[in-house]
Amino acid sequence: MLVAQLRAGNVEAFRKLFFDVHAPLCAFVERIVGDDARAQELVQDLFLELWQRRESLSLSGSVRAYLYATARNRALNVRRRDQVERAWEDDESLDDVRALHEPPARADQLLEQAERHEALTSAMNGLPERCRTAMQLRWQEGLSYAEVAQVLGIGVKAVEKQLARGIRLLRDALGNPSNE
Repeated sequence: MLVAQLRAGNVEAFRKLFFDVHAPLCAFVERIVGDDARAQELVQDLFLELWQRRESLSLSGSVRAYLYATARNRALNVRRRDQVERAWEDDESLDDVRALHEPPARADQLLEQAERHEALTSAMNGLPERCRTAMQLRWQEGLSYAEVAQVLGIGVKAVEKQLARGIRLLRDALGNPSNE
């Protein structure tokens, strides 16, 4: 129904879709590219293109899943291009120098929270790409299993397996302090 409304040029339907999906889609893209301004630009371009191509729009699934899949692919392309461009500039020792100059945590609670967050982020980054993306789409973006399957181009059962695998790997990584 939404696709038909968009094809017909229904501005209100487009506006509602934009306001419903724009912010979470930007957050999703930002996690991939690591830059809020770049994420905003990618999502804006995606919505512009959606509106410009609305008359020829033919989707087999939800518009939301289409937007996430397209945004994911574009963001991954940007990230790959950026990694190639920055490869010669990266110097991991700079992180160690910056860490020496950071002020200490103000309280034990803040320190513990930061350590938990860092451990979870590290564990998530250690997951295989498809597994990590499935987990982000399902639990951070709130997509259904079917929508995650559509975004990743896999079946719902494969999504279930990726999520179960991700949970198992996270439990292993976070439950065993010797992994650090």
